[in-house]
Amino acid sequence: MKICVLQSSYEGSESSLKEIDTSFPNPGAFTSQHSFENRFIHRDTAKEEIDAIAAEDFDFYINFLWGSLDDDVAGIQASQYFETLGLPSAGIRSWERSMTKNDFYETSRRRGAPPVPGTERFPLFVKPAKGCASQMIDEHSICYNETDLHKALGRINERLRDSRLRRAKALGLGDPQAYADSYDAGSRSSDDIVVQEYISGQDYTVSVIAMGACALALQPCIVNSRQVPGENFLTFDVKFDEQTRFELIRRKDNPTLYDRLQEVALEAFETGGFRHSYMGCDVDMRARPNGEVFAIEVNPQPACFLPDATGFSDSPIIESLPGGHTAVVNIFIANYYLQNGALREWSKVAGIYDNFAPSYDETLQSASQIESIIRGVTRDFDYEGTVVDLACGTGVFGRLLAECRPGLHHHRRGKLLGFDISRGMVDVCRTLGFYNEVHVGRMQTCLLEHLGLGEVDHIVCFSAIHFLSPEEFAFLLVSCFVVARKSITIGVDEIPDVYNENLHNMDKSFMHSFNHIRNMEALGKPRGWSLVQRQRQYGWNSPATKNDVYTTTFRFERIDQSSGHDVCLARFATPN
Repeated sequence: MKICVLQSSYEGSESSLKEIDTSFPNPGAFTSQHSFENRFIHRDTAKEEIDAIAAEDFDFYINFLWGSLDDDVAGIQASQYFETLGLPSAGIRSWERSMTKNDFYETSRRRGAPPVPGTERFPLFVKPAKGCASQMIDEHSICYNETDLHKALGRINERLRDSRLRRAKALGLGDPQAYADSYDAGSRSSDDIVVQEYISGQDYTVSVIAMGACALALQPCIVNSRQVPGENFLTFDVKFDEQTRFELIRRKDNPTLYDRLQEVALEAFETGGFRHSYMGCDVDMRARPNGEVFAIEVNPQPACFLPDATGFSDSPIIESLPGGHTAVVNIFIANYYLQNGALREWSKVAGIYDNFAPSYDETLQSASQIESIIRGVTRDFDYEGTVVDLACGTGVFGRLLAECRPGLHHHRRGKLLGFDISRGMVDVCRTLGFYNEVHVGRMQTCLLEHLGLGEVDHIVCFSAIHFLSPEEFAFLLVSCFVVARKSITIGVDEIPDVYNENLHNMDKSFMHSFNHIRNMEALGKPRGWSLVQRQRQYGWNSPATKNDVYTTTFRFERIDQSSGHDVCLARFATPN
């Protein structure tokens, strides 16, 4: 895809971040699967610049316009206009940037999750309700008594005056000076100031990736910084100090804290409504020495994409998300299309297989080696436990598993579950009686939609993944590696270009297929997994185009099945 990345420009700005924030999030520096063009948007000319970009031939947009109404860069209002154009996109949204920290805390208290600091008990902490990068936070932000609090409120009200003037101008108010003067310098109830209990403890952060109706909490990071006298917290200077580092923690060192950090991050993701950005969020937390965790702040960008980053790195994306940066970009894109309309007409594909279902097995035996391939993996590998068969078709895998492992079929612990988009194929599969359950559903999302089915030990998929776009392929593979406890076995069909050319000439472009060999290779071997087989052989001859197709079977096995997952997947029952 040709992707446009919308960036906030500092040109002409007086932002305090201008001298420090010298790089910008650049997905194109981390993946070559798509082409990226960065376009810098100015606050005062945003509408004209966005109109010009929309007139170009971009396939997708990623929005990194981060400014609030208080900031001297493009943000909320530019995003509001961009959103009216209805272009396919993921990223920061105007409603998110309009939400203050106080809004998030109030919603969290009303919902009962995630846990956030209280507002009454000293020591108290004073900071802006908007903005980022620990601006206006310093050693005087912590207040041990009413005298400290009065002084802190006076200081922050004075420092917020310029922000209030910018906000008034952005809102089109006639007298910005009067608006700024309307704030009571001694009040702790100003809508742009946070006054909350200070949480003494350690800083952590967790990146959460939106995945359809689910969210994936990645490996937590601990924030290590230089020690300063008194209480330790991230001031503006400390956050950008060269000694400050975000370092991954290991679950085995403290499983209870590790799991709680991910749980709180997922609660914050849901409370903030970040699934609707199609991207996710980054959750800053503090944990007391007793393990009690509080959500402190939620940022709308789960991946930095900063090529020259030192302390701020994307190590959770690199180390704990299968496929890394390439996969996360594809997940953003897939999230949008799964919600707003598929990339292909799946009903037409299902219709082809509905008609094909009565004769499918006969054709399979005469024009393909798929049965032989499946027989080989059922004979050579373990499938004890619950197995999910994606795009199960007429149930060939279940039938051959029963033939090769008859004892397993009759005495297995677990279930054999099938999913297919074709009702005709599902009806045939059900009549065989080898599957405990067979559902009509898309392979892209069925794993996430049926998390309630319980733990999944093995996932298999044969002669079907070629129907997925590269973005959907990444979405599905990440889902597989997150969900499967023991193994993943996938047949990747090497679709030749002539096959799609023939489909086009036959007016069947809706059946267009992809050769995902390179995409599978780019995925590599996710941490904790081993590639135990990669076998290429003749697969099948297309009944429609008469082209031969070779298949490579990939078998991955989890290295340590007794260990817990590094990541945590959660499905949310209802939309925000």
